[in-house]
Amino acid sequence: MKSRNLNFDLKKSTRIVTGLFCFLFLGVSLAFPSFFKTKLGEWTAEILEVFGGFYLFLGFAAVAVMVLIALSPMGGKKLGKGEPEYSWFSWIAMLYSTGMGAGLLLRAVQEPVFYFTNPPRESNLSPGDFALEYTFFHWGFTPWAFYGLFGLVIASNLFHKDKTILSSSVLPSRFRGSIGAVAMDSLTIICTLLGVVAAVGLGSRQLLDAVGYWLGWEAISSEQAIFPVLVICALATVSAYSGVNRGIKILSNLNIGLALALMVFTWYIGSSGIVSGALIRSFGGYLYEFIPMSLNLSGMKVSHQFLTDWTIFYWAFWLAWAPFTGVFIARISKGRTVRAFVIGTMLIPSVGTFLWFSVFGANAFALIEAGLVTAEKFESVYSAIFNFFAAFPLSPLSNAVTTVLIITFLITSVDSAIFVLSMFSDEGKTNPSGKIRMFWGFSISLFTVAVILIGRDQLLGSVSQLLILFALPFSFLFAGMVGYFLYRIVKEKNN
Repeated sequence: MKSRNLNFDLKKSTRIVTGLFCFLFLGVSLAFPSFFKTKLGEWTAEILEVFGGFYLFLGFAAVAVMVLIALSPMGGKKLGKGEPEYSWFSWIAMLYSTGMGAGLLLRAVQEPVFYFTNPPRESNLSPGDFALEYTFFHWGFTPWAFYGLFGLVIASNLFHKDKTILSSSVLPSRFRGSIGAVAMDSLTIICTLLGVVAAVGLGSRQLLDAVGYWLGWEAISSEQAIFPVLVICALATVSAYSGVNRGIKILSNLNIGLALALMVFTWYIGSSGIVSGALIRSFGGYLYEFIPMSLNLSGMKVSHQFLTDWTIFYWAFWLAWAPFTGVFIARISKGRTVRAFVIGTMLIPSVGTFLWFSVFGANAFALIEAGLVTAEKFESVYSAIFNFFAAFPLSPLSNAVTTVLIITFLITSVDSAIFVLSMFSDEGKTNPSGKIRMFWGFSISLFTVAVILIGRDQLLGSVSQLLILFALPFSFLFAGMVGYFLYRIVKEKNN
């Protein structure tokens, strides 16, 4: 008797699964908002409690694997034929804007100041240097290793094996039409969708605070965030429809140019002499303590509460963003060597991030120590950077550039997500149909508006929790994909 072979229409099945998820999510959250939020909070806390150690190990392993691959003979291997499609500047600009852009504006001042006033443990470094060290830890090598390693696995398949961007392409051919393949692609799409909804929700609120700053509003309601969401999504859809070479590339270059100008300006008008020293000392501490910090070992241990609230939360969040960012990085990396890919996706963005936080963090510490601004002014992720610039000359100019950057960084995050979702929905094509791009732009805007209307700011927090929930199964998928990728490398070398 012949064994029964279960085959699926991967494209159709994936659409059904993701459609059911969206329907159930909106339906349940609309019908039972309080119950929904409570349960999400409980499930998230339980997952972070049980699997926290696994997240820590996975983060350290991702960095180690990226370094070993770059140093191995594989580092000289090229991703695809021909010369790189984009210049180094445009390539870094696109992957940086996609991976962290808007978040850097949210946390530029708020997070370093939090560690400055609430140090997670004792340290030989000064409070300011130690605060920057922990900021580097949460925004440095580990998140970019998650992004880069997932992107490298996808790029290897895209340019050398199956010519497709789908995450299920890493499976052996006999499993491509299986339930597992549907689960892999559906999970990747759902994580991408939730990630961009959370980013647009939080970013639109920060944009509202910017508008409130300019217009002198004392109170802001969540419903007011609907208008910036619609505007951002509409502009992002136009950018995604224009394609990578026009809309996404041009906006990403603009982002990095403006961000560099804002950082240099802040360095110049602030206490410029303290930035370099803080950067060097904090970076040295970060490198020296990276392994024990990553695994929470020995004298580098922090409290379980801090570990759960910050490090493990961040690792889960970055993991959930890995499919979205990694797939887009893979799409734009043709022609790079593997070694250049590792340097460009892990080292260069991390160093840029360290410099960014040093400029804003060190100057914020100086303001607090001089008594010019209280630490409470920097508690809100939405308004901290505006309060920061208000203490310096030419604050209208710097806050105007910040407002523009919030808009452009949000657009580049959303247009990249639209492009990735469209690739998944169009059989993994690297240039998906324009109609599908329009569909996802419209869908993202509706989904985000629905989330705001249903739960206001509280449900935006719930979306972040839901993202962490989906990061758990994705973390197992991620580990399996990387393990199989390494197995293939060893097998090919031995053959």
